[in-house]
Amino acid sequence: MLAGPPQPTYGATTTADDLGATAVYYYQDPHTGHRVASLLPPDHPQMICLQAGTHVPASHYGILGVLAAIVWFPLGIGLCLLDRRVQCKRCGASLEDGLCS
Repeated sequence: MLAGPPQPTYGATTTADDLGATAVYYYQDPHTGHRVASLLPPDHPQMICLQAGTHVPASHYGILGVLAAIVWFPLGIGLCLLDRRVQCKRCGASLEDGLCS
């Protein structure tokens, strides 16, 4: 069986102060290898994206861009692409904002 490159571990370790009030989770960034401290648990959508190292992009087109694409076809297609907004499906982070948002 062929073995691929070793996969980095993304597990979170926790520490809490003596009062037990705040849990701090430590993650390893898959791109840089740096240690990241966070108050968010490992099953939070933002931490899942951090652990995976990538976002799941989804494009949404604004109403002005769609109307421009219809009215001024074919040049309106370019305006529609300028009015595009890209968000992560998993964590909701805005990856790219359109001009009209």
